[in-house]
Amino acid sequence: MNQAQRVLKLLTLFQKHDRLCTSQIAEMFDTNTRTVQRDMEILAGFLGDKLLNPSRGCYALQNRKELFSYLKNDVKLKEFFEFIALFDTKLLCVFEAHQFPIIEQVKKDVATLYHIAEKPIEHLDTDKLEPIKEAIRSHRRATVRYTDRDTKTKRFDNIKPIKIVFAEGNWYLAAVTQEEENDGFKFLRINFIKEFKLLPNTFQREFDAERFIERFQSLFQNYDVPTYEVTLEIDRFIARYFQVKKFLKSQEIVEEKPNGDIIVTYTINNEMEILPLIKKWIPHIRILSPEPLRKRMREDLNHYLSTLE
Repeated sequence: MNQAQRVLKLLTLFQKHDRLCTSQIAEMFDTNTRTVQRDMEILAGFLGDKLLNPSRGCYALQNRKELFSYLKNDVKLKEFFEFIALFDTKLLCVFEAHQFPIIEQVKKDVATLYHIAEKPIEHLDTDKLEPIKEAIRSHRRATVRYTDRDTKTKRFDNIKPIKIVFAEGNWYLAAVTQEEENDGFKFLRINFIKEFKLLPNTFQREFDAERFIERFQSLFQNYDVPTYEVTLEIDRFIARYFQVKKFLKSQEIVEEKPNGDIIVTYTINNEMEILPLIKKWIPHIRILSPEPLRKRMREDLNHYLSTLE
């Protein structure tokens, strides 16, 4: 589900339940609590004080039986419909039965004003997901045959499937394997799984792995490895892009210089979390620290330049 679909689903759920908590919603949506929290913030922007927060992490809708009556009369109605339509105008059919005359106008406005050019989302055979979802729900181990980066088939025995993860336009199975590397934690691209066999034996929940999945900022991030800080100097010609967008969750602007340059920090534990970003913005970006990262960048650049000779 995309964000608009999740927000619509939340509206439906709040009509049926007196109270919903983020952990409960995350399980229903097969996502993490951080994603649910962002969806709740979107919903709160439209519903205002009609969305109650009686306890930490839990929400309720005031006069839930009158939800659609409230939306009909609310001044934010058009904004809400525009948000939904930006993802897919077909989603507005949910409201057509409630006779919102503004819907046709919103469809017209969105077609005239917006073009959303998103990265293509990886196609995924949903039948392939069913045994994976069952393994996650029932905490059952599995055996996987997988095509690795060298296009060789590798077998992972007795893995612990933790979560289905959508990241960077692709679908992954986050799992704890018996491999020594990265304490066994892996993101397995679901389309590269050739066989997924459920086993009868179960496992205890991997709470550390679940917390990592909720907080990770990059598929390159190492599991259970200490982090360190990276400091970059961004020149004024591209500073505005970093001021309006976080390229990684840990991004912090720590200094804005009089000439328009900015100093930005990131917290990482794998050079590959940050190197693609740095290379993308050459020559308008400079590594201030740490020195090993500066050295790695010089080596990569020298290697690339040697291919041009």
